[in-house]
Amino acid sequence: MRIFHPLLRLLYACAILFTSACGGEALANEAEVFLSDVFNERVFYHYQGWGGIGINQAVVPPDGRAATPLQIGEQKYDKGLGTHAPSEILVDLAGEFASFRADAGLQTQAIPEGSIVFQVFVDDRKVFDSGILNSRDPIKKVEVPLEGADILRLVVTDSGDGITCDCANWANACLVLSGTPRKGNPSSSQMDIAPFAHVVTSAANRNEGTHSNRVQEFHPDDIYLEQPVPRQTDGTYEVPIWTENRACIGLTWAERRFLREVGLVFPEGQTPPKADNVTVQYWTGESHWQGKWVDADGKFTQDGNQWTFRFGGGQGASIPSTGTEKIRWIWPSKPIRVQALTAISRSRNEKQAITLESEPGYDEEVATIEAYNGHFPAQGDQEKGFKTRWDLSQPKTLDVVCTSAMPWKTDRTVLNFSTPRGAFAVSMEDILNKGGVFVQDFGILASPAKKAVSLKEYKKSLDSRKKVLDQVREMPDQTFEAAFKAVHNPIQNLGPMMLSLACDNWKFAAHREGMIEFDIAPDDPHQSWGSWQPKYRMHLIVENRDDTKTKRFLEGEWLPIPVTVQTCDNGITIAHKTFVAPLGEPLELSPWSYTKPLCLALYTVENPTSGDLAFKMGYEFSSTQAVELKLEKKDGGIALIQGSRVIAFLRAATIPDSAFTISGARVDISHPLASGQKVELLAAIPGWEFSAQESIPAIHTDEMEQATRKYWEERLSESTQIDIPDPLLSNIIRASQVHCMLAARRDPTDGTIAAWIASDRYGPLESEAHSIVLGMSRLGHEKFAQGSLDYFIKKYNPQGFLTTGYTLMGTGWHLWTLAEHFDLWRRDGWLSKNASEITRVCRWIAEQTRKTRRPELDPAEFPEMGLFPPGVAADWNRFAYRFALQGHFSAGLSNVGRILAAIGDPNAASLQQEGENFRQSILKAYQWSIARTPAVQLKDGVFVPASPSILYCFGPTGDIFPGEDGNRSWCYDVELGSHHLVPTGVIDPGSPEVDWMIHHLEDNQFLASGMGDYPGEKSQADWFNLGGFSKVQPYYTRIADVYALRDEVKPFIRSYFNAIPSLVSLENLSFWEHFHNIAAWNKTHETGWFLSQTRTVFVKDDGNELWLAPFVTSNWLDDGEKVAIKNAPTHFGTVSYTLTSSIRNGKIQAEIECPSRSRPEIINLRLRHPEGLPMKSVLVNGEQHKDFDATREIIRLAPGSKTLLVEAHY
Repeated sequence: MRIFHPLLRLLYACAILFTSACGGEALANEAEVFLSDVFNERVFYHYQGWGGIGINQAVVPPDGRAATPLQIGEQKYDKGLGTHAPSEILVDLAGEFASFRADAGLQTQAIPEGSIVFQVFVDDRKVFDSGILNSRDPIKKVEVPLEGADILRLVVTDSGDGITCDCANWANACLVLSGTPRKGNPSSSQMDIAPFAHVVTSAANRNEGTHSNRVQEFHPDDIYLEQPVPRQTDGTYEVPIWTENRACIGLTWAERRFLREVGLVFPEGQTPPKADNVTVQYWTGESHWQGKWVDADGKFTQDGNQWTFRFGGGQGASIPSTGTEKIRWIWPSKPIRVQALTAISRSRNEKQAITLESEPGYDEEVATIEAYNGHFPAQGDQEKGFKTRWDLSQPKTLDVVCTSAMPWKTDRTVLNFSTPRGAFAVSMEDILNKGGVFVQDFGILASPAKKAVSLKEYKKSLDSRKKVLDQVREMPDQTFEAAFKAVHNPIQNLGPMMLSLACDNWKFAAHREGMIEFDIAPDDPHQSWGSWQPKYRMHLIVENRDDTKTKRFLEGEWLPIPVTVQTCDNGITIAHKTFVAPLGEPLELSPWSYTKPLCLALYTVENPTSGDLAFKMGYEFSSTQAVELKLEKKDGGIALIQGSRVIAFLRAATIPDSAFTISGARVDISHPLASGQKVELLAAIPGWEFSAQESIPAIHTDEMEQATRKYWEERLSESTQIDIPDPLLSNIIRASQVHCMLAARRDPTDGTIAAWIASDRYGPLESEAHSIVLGMSRLGHEKFAQGSLDYFIKKYNPQGFLTTGYTLMGTGWHLWTLAEHFDLWRRDGWLSKNASEITRVCRWIAEQTRKTRRPELDPAEFPEMGLFPPGVAADWNRFAYRFALQGHFSAGLSNVGRILAAIGDPNAASLQQEGENFRQSILKAYQWSIARTPAVQLKDGVFVPASPSILYCFGPTGDIFPGEDGNRSWCYDVELGSHHLVPTGVIDPGSPEVDWMIHHLEDNQFLASGMGDYPGEKSQADWFNLGGFSKVQPYYTRIADVYALRDEVKPFIRSYFNAIPSLVSLENLSFWEHFHNIAAWNKTHETGWFLSQTRTVFVKDDGNELWLAPFVTSNWLDDGEKVAIKNAPTHFGTVSYTLTSSIRNGKIQAEIECPSRSRPEIINLRLRHPEGLPMKSVLVNGEQHKDFDATREIIRLAPGSKTLLVEAHY
């Protein structure tokens, strides 16, 4: 996903402390214990938003640097905990302590920008709140009573302004022992979570997980690291014996668990084995597959036929505070059986009663309810159990033993409902804390029995509430102007701009303040995870510049010719214009590149005041290399010399030599300017080797600028032409195509195009690059797209997949994009030439899905069978069965099979069948997940079944994996959530599952606080303008594509418009990677998907039907306005049309040039009256036409002739 690396670098900088020797404080008496000394024993849950916990030191940076001493203000500490907001630390008190005390405050840092809030909770009751603290605030003394308490929770929040520099210290944190400690915990409150695990065995001598990294194929033996141990007919488990006669049996959970103790119970009548050399191990690492087994520290006891191991209490490794997904027992043994395994969680149990009621109409149905992380207690004739049945014709009161609310959600009690109409789940926490859960699509209400409400009463309470989408559908179209006013942050306008010729390797960067970065060699196009690192800089020096008056814009409003106008305090203005001119001859393999690309910076200095003034400016050159640079006068100008090369030169024909002062690699200029006078200067940087022996040629700047303008107009003339009434959006569309070509490089050996996903970093990543390829292909840039696809085709590796170092998912994304490109351009010869290689990659995908199929496993228990092995989809390095990843591989496999069938390839049918098998496996796994993941509440008060993004993640990723991936794990439910299964063709866009997805996205996830500029409170207050897009990387989220597939006009328009101003720069019209100009500039992955969505505004392919103007806003069809599209590629050939509004005369006209390559069955033309009036009649080529739908605002046309003239009357 490439998320906010510059922000991480800033956080690193903030974590650099003022280093000095630390002093410390001794404990007041022996009844006190430092929390840092008993961290392993007492802290059983911890997460934080950045870095690692610091034990007697500040937060541990995640980049491997050593942590620095604890310090708050001038006070230094030897003892304490260093963490980073947001953070939670849970301490097991067990009733043994009287009080807690600490000094709380921000860590002293080089950049004092943090602001945080410290909070203390005792048994979930808040007992301390510091208020907002920053680096200037004094130390906050914390002292709270703990007598008889079970759990101490230490919380640090980010105060609502982001987590930059939020390094927090609980210094001298200590616990004071109680004089009257409580004796233990009642066993009835303890929760045994063994019933919710798989009983397994694993190779006793294997202590590590997979050795495959994020871009390597999974070894078949690593997919199932454990094997199930079946329960025998007598209820026991036969413990497998491994090498060296070592028995091994254990438990694996879907989630990380927080364990107090584990046990083994041996059958009555069987002599338990000797307890010599018993080892209990827990799993630690990034995921179920990435990690290792570690011997646990704790206390072992044997009582009759039961072994018990209680974690902690020593100096060794206890269960980590992030939990564990699996534990195992290993001991020397002969064949033996175990009656049961136990695993006591840190959670507490409580008994609660709930009332269930069903809507009428389902009297014949019976639901099965299964408790997860809980059970149904013995009641009357009914024994304690995990399943019960409910006759929906009658309300039911149900007792449930469930977990008390805890910060971690992996122990949360969930009730899984299975009905003849489908399955869903609800959490006991929601039932008890939200006044009930009404899952409307299944007509079922669950409410707390103590405050039971009837279904009728519950529904009545929802009368005035509405979902976001319901309101969007009722409102007028969003406007681009309103979206910009509400969404855009002016800081996005800042940042540099890359300049070059299209896909050329000679790169230059023009900065706002006038600096130009460059190199003296072409860039390497093949870098991945690397970055463009120019070694030379030309600094513009302007004396007394007033930066508040600086303005920047693009020449011609979209051309790659940035113009900056600076104003000095005395009123003098300096305008500088920078561009790369195409000099020399076109290269044979790369006709858009020239032999002599020349970067030109033109400066106009003007005195617009009424008096005479003097201006002072200059240029200074520098290099990151140990080279000698010197300026010297040459051929009527000044040349920058390095060795035997001229690497830049300056000219100023109207300024005398006496105005220039040269010193090394710097030249200063001082010159008087009369009122109204202007002078011009030129800086030129050649993109080729220019010998110091050569004469500097004459440069005619006007001709160069005109040649550059013509060059880029020709590049865009080859693409789709879009003419709309919104000039700003028109220019963003044009500039975006240019920015994709500016960021791209070419392989000089064959001319193929390396589609870099940003101008300055990351390189041509195999995943995100295909956003660019798709967007450019869909907007008519066939040569760019095909050259980019050829670049990746040649990079297929011998194993059969594609990666440039980021993901494996890019293999599927690539194939899916390749298929769409073929559909648009239908180059049969090109596909035939590459068919064998493409097929080889498809076979590799199919082979990977076979690795997860195991005939000995029960598909009901192992829903991953038939899926692609676990992996990553973006930055987060946790391996998982991610549905977005599965969807991309499925789309690639299925769509390649389809296009190969179009050219008669013999492999097509088998690939299509493999693709369909894969799709069905994904669907089954997704339905399995929905049935076990708690439903979510919408704005209208109803609950809908969940939309899980990861198999075995029974809740939001931010809840199940808190703090992971730099505290961004939550966004993988959104940016890379399960909605990706819709555009990838796995799930029908009209299905109920998609209804649930989009409502959850709009009502909850799009309005939650994200990364940067859009806190949740602000988004919820202005939900129409600030909703509709995700809050980390909007163009990873496919919500607009889902709306397009569902033909949701107003929601599409709103999402399309609202996302653009969140990332775009109004000065150079490029897209940033993140909000608040964070991370990569000119992030072309975002640009590419914007272009793809733009094409959907005007043209949409839908099977054998073609849609024209499907999402054109009615605001563009006011009287006298025109929308014109020319040469738009479609699955049927190129199409052109013009819409002309004459609503004053009651009509809108359309002229359509139909595609000629093949004929769609139907052309759907959407014409939307700006006042919402319905169509009354339609003429086609002068004759009455009856096939139109006034409600949907479409006219269905049979393309019988090349040109169709349509007139809709209102």
